[in-house]
Amino acid sequence: MNNHTPTTSTELQALSTAEQDEAPDSLEQAQFDTLLEQGKTLSTKLETLKTVIDQHRRLYASTVPVLQKKQDSLRRAMVLWLDQRLKGEGLTARQERLIRRLICSIAMEFALRGDRVMRALHDVHSEESLADIERAQAAEAEAYLKEAMGAEFGEDQVFENLDDVLHAKFDFMRKEAEARARNRAARRAKKSKLSAADQQAADDVESALRSLYRKLASALHPDRESNDEVRTYKTQLMSEANTAYERRDLLALLELQTKAQLPEATLTSALARKKLVALTDLMRERLTALHREIRDMELQATAEFLLPASMTIHEASLKHHLNSRKRDMLLELRRLNEELTSVKTDTGLKRWLKEQTTD
Repeated sequence: MNNHTPTTSTELQALSTAEQDEAPDSLEQAQFDTLLEQGKTLSTKLETLKTVIDQHRRLYASTVPVLQKKQDSLRRAMVLWLDQRLKGEGLTARQERLIRRLICSIAMEFALRGDRVMRALHDVHSEESLADIERAQAAEAEAYLKEAMGAEFGEDQVFENLDDVLHAKFDFMRKEAEARARNRAARRAKKSKLSAADQQAADDVESALRSLYRKLASALHPDRESNDEVRTYKTQLMSEANTAYERRDLLALLELQTKAQLPEATLTSALARKKLVALTDLMRERLTALHREIRDMELQATAEFLLPASMTIHEASLKHHLNSRKRDMLLELRRLNEELTSVKTDTGLKRWLKEQTTD
């Protein structure tokens, strides 16, 4: 697709003359122009959103994981201290039971992340080993999913933990999706022949895209430039045009006319009516895809940065959320530090244990 040869000016003139035989009316052109403006707005929004999220990701990575690591270090130190304190004297049976429960609760979080020391401490102080707990949870999840998905789910598989069950679930769903896709493909194969109208519409889209690409390529072809800087710039634009044409990205092709300093209507004004109608449908598809890309990017950012679901994502809102989270994490760090210092005296330990029972 990258080896397209631009048409000559004579060929372009003949092409335009033929296409003008059935020129679109002003309403059809206005409708297309409206969709084009919407597409440009959404495309700009998508690029801006991507830039803002990428910038925020760098700020987030330099802040939150660092503070989280410090919090984890203090919480882990608390588990180790409580374990040592149980080996001493002066605690009631009730206080010892409470300390063991707290050790198990905190240690489990680290153990599930692969911390072997914390797993061992959990099992020392728990009536049930973490492996037993995981197997029980896996069995419960397996029973639920078998009821929901059918008896064949997990057949001949042994689940040791929830991760095993979830992997099996996703594998089961993937296989079901592949089976549905094969069935759809088989049904489509039976209806492989397009109707005359559908085939004509598809041909119109391809013909229109090809016409747009040829006009753009004729204006951008770098071999016609003697200036090295201009030739390099046009080579880049030509590469973008090739990519856009291969992807059938109408909006990208039209946006390249601005970069190429072509008049706004150059690429569509000479199109025949049926081709403009075909491109209007293609533009609607692109608008739908842009809306979906923006939504997916926002959902991914919401999950990645733990944002409120109702939050509108832009530079200021991301900055405010990060500052707020940083402030909360710093306050939590100070609290953990104070608690770790306090529990190292019997008076402080007993007061802290009492606070845990009232939380």
